[in-house]
Amino acid sequence: MKRRRRRVRKNNDSYLIIILICLLIFNVGALIYKFFTDNSVFNSFDDLKKIFTGYDLPFGLNNKDKDLDSNKPPIGENVEADIDDEHELSTSGDFIIDRLDEYESLIVIKDSQGVNSIENIPKPLNINKVSLNKDENYILMYHTHGTESYLTDNPTEYHNQDTEKNVVSIGEVLQKVLEGNGHKVDHVKTLHDLPSYNSSYTRSLNTINSKKAENKNLKMFFDVHRDGVDSNAEYKDKFLKTARIDINGVSTATFSLVVGPDTPNYESVLSFAKYIKAVSDTLYPGFCTGIIVKPAGKYNLFASDYSALIEVGSNLITQEEAKEAAKLIGEILSLVIDSIIE
Repeated sequence: MKRRRRRVRKNNDSYLIIILICLLIFNVGALIYKFFTDNSVFNSFDDLKKIFTGYDLPFGLNNKDKDLDSNKPPIGENVEADIDDEHELSTSGDFIIDRLDEYESLIVIKDSQGVNSIENIPKPLNINKVSLNKDENYILMYHTHGTESYLTDNPTEYHNQDTEKNVVSIGEVLQKVLEGNGHKVDHVKTLHDLPSYNSSYTRSLNTINSKKAENKNLKMFFDVHRDGVDSNAEYKDKFLKTARIDINGVSTATFSLVVGPDTPNYESVLSFAKYIKAVSDTLYPGFCTGIIVKPAGKYNLFASDYSALIEVGSNLITQEEAKEAAKLIGEILSLVIDSIIE
């Protein structure tokens, strides 16, 4: 009888130890869950995932400090995020379209007197005409990375929250030119990359959806950025050769267009980008350096078949050069829009 009681006591001790271990695991799990779901630490487990994967950060920064005030190098700042900030893209897989075969025979750069003329602008190809109310805003201009800024006395200062000193000021120039040509523009000056680059595209998509809900007449969407090049990048000198251009005796930043291949309306937005470049090539050869097709991503271009992500200049040129570019881009976009409106 004594042996049997000893065996029962031993079994009870084993059960007790198992129960204590389970309770310990449960409590530790609860503490971990509370820690990572506390809004003061992380908004969701997606944030934790980004810490370990490096997703949704400016290229080259990985898990380093992402605070915009720290003025980290703007390597590849066109971070794809769209709805859930799922991609981090590198520039190594970019495909650049710098020749437009379908427009080649249609582009007449100079007239008989050797002057570039709007009379020579080709007709749009593979673009449907758009119907809209010309008395209401039909263009939405916004900035997914609004704090992007230009060259200053401090060459490592890449961001500025002052809208008079960042890419938002370039949007203001574009808006004035477009409105001066009779177009209706809603310019959103929200800095969607604050408090950090995390979810920049998610925030700008929220703006797009909100504006579309308010105004069904919005048909064209322009996301205005500036390109970013690390001051120590190996390709910096090559990039500088096409970073600016002299137009009518004025030093002007060049511009490019970006297309994400994963957007469901890829062919339509690519055709739209090609036409913008075709008009630019007709009036100002060399001004548009190309259409950059990223290896992945959507860039919120699915908002409309008339969406464009426009990179005006870069951090290697001055804000004044970018503003000169914006004046010309505004004229180009005005002509493009005139050509596709019913």
